[in-house]
Amino acid sequence: MTWARLSAEQAEATWDAQLLRFAGHSLYQSFPWGQYKRARGWNPHYFQAIANGTVAGMLQALVRAYPLGAAVVWCPGGPVGALELCSRQSMRQLTSLLRARAVYCRSSFFRAKTAEEGRYLESNGWSRPVRTLGANVTAVWNLNQSEDQLLAGLNRNWRYSLRQAQKSDLRVEQLVDPPIDELAALCRAMNASKGVPAPVRNSEIAALFEALEHRIFVYGCRNPRGELVAFHSCGIHGQRAWELLAATSPEGRRTGASFAALWTLVQHCRRLNVTHYDLAGIDPANAPGVADFKRWTGAEEVEWLGEWQWSTFAAFRHVIDLVARNRSTAALP
Repeated sequence: MTWARLSAEQAEATWDAQLLRFAGHSLYQSFPWGQYKRARGWNPHYFQAIANGTVAGMLQALVRAYPLGAAVVWCPGGPVGALELCSRQSMRQLTSLLRARAVYCRSSFFRAKTAEEGRYLESNGWSRPVRTLGANVTAVWNLNQSEDQLLAGLNRNWRYSLRQAQKSDLRVEQLVDPPIDELAALCRAMNASKGVPAPVRNSEIAALFEALEHRIFVYGCRNPRGELVAFHSCGIHGQRAWELLAATSPEGRRTGASFAALWTLVQHCRRLNVTHYDLAGIDPANAPGVADFKRWTGAEEVEWLGEWQWSTFAAFRHVIDLVARNRSTAALP
């Protein structure tokens, strides 16, 4: 296989349609996600792996260039296609196409973990980072069933909280023109209550909605005073949805507002023919309440191959790994 670079104009016209041909496609390898990350200081590069005249794999690499020809590459979702795309030869070719002397690449592989694939990556110079920036386990909710089946699959605690919220005077609504200030304020308040040092900026949320446009949906829950007490949002690519931002106030937790908001959002996704909803990472050790909330939907737990790193020089890898170790976990991939 040989990597070929696409221009931004070529990618905008063809990237997402081509990406949907691969079973391992994800929102985080989509063209709009690259544009969102561009607004956050990353430069998306688009590559197709060509084998026997056909596209055998794809990779959107988010790049930050540094002096002396150094580059840091982040690949959320990882390349789609065969894992051979990550061979030493393949990575060296990508380094050449990036015109970089030294490359540090970190990839989060959204493919089921197997010992065989782990050994393949290790044999080609990849290693596990000291600290991961996201969870390697997720929960995928199968929406390709009737509403009665979905309800039956809920844990009784989840079902009870949903009923209580539906009986209350909470108002669930789709936020078609998202109130950025309210969403950001609720995220900050929730993080502060949990002691999470991850900042949430209004501009960051605005950039997310601007980039995803018609692919992002958000449902909020308001109390009788009209205050936003919970919301869930997701991005859709093909027939799959990925949970993005979500937040709940202490009042929202007491009233089950988050259950009502997510359930209504899921029904919206079903009307759009979404078959699977990825509830994003679960971390039972550090966030047991959130993990239970996601597990109790009846979603299937999936352990990804997860985050791996590769670099042209071992010293470069150690430096970047040290920096990442001291960073707060990213709020978004």
